[in-house]
Amino acid sequence: MVASLFSTIASPAMAASPDGLGPWADVVKKFDQGKMNNGQPIKALRSNPEAALGVAEEDTVEGHFVSLGFGGQLTLKFKNGISGGVFVVESTNLPYPSETAKIEISPNGKKWVNAGRVTRTGSVSQPKEVKCAHYIRITDTSDKAIFEPTSDGFDVDGVKAQGSICKKEDDEDRDDHDNDHHDYDHDNKKDDNYNWGHNNNDNNNRNYSSDRNRH
Repeated sequence: MVASLFSTIASPAMAASPDGLGPWADVVKKFDQGKMNNGQPIKALRSNPEAALGVAEEDTVEGHFVSLGFGGQLTLKFKNGISGGVFVVESTNLPYPSETAKIEISPNGKKWVNAGRVTRTGSVSQPKEVKCAHYIRITDTSDKAIFEPTSDGFDVDGVKAQGSICKKEDDEDRDDHDNDHHDYDHDNKKDDNYNWGHNNNDNNNRNYSSDRNRH
């Protein structure tokens, strides 16, 4: 019933699906959403992290991107390895102040290396410390002082791996417990006041982890 209602709301603007062996992000591993500049929760159609998976639509249609919220953070997994950095597609109706984000890369979702920052849509190079990555972490770093009260931070439309396909080889990079399952609850979806967590009734505490469930 809940899932059916959410599907009805989101159906006018369905986001792309994961592209499997293609270069775009495949799995949401964690999502800690921030809030709007006025401290209020971000509305539902801009809060689905799965909108960041698959080929970017490169438009500003709600439902085609996810808003991180100020200070929010999104972790994505790629089935194919990343050897040449990533290209991040951001969704903004211009003219508008510049939204920014910090990009980190990891071979196993545990050891993170800073790859740089992007302003709106942009790319970062592969840190030399990471030969083959399978995870990226995007953290909103937008300056709240230059935005209106209802602004909601960096909007992720899609993320594309750059370079040739690679595989993890170093023993220290192996994560035997990792899989392609989401580390957040995506089955408990409601309307504009929905809560994505199992036991968390606080709409303002938005965390897509398996042990701290979010909105």
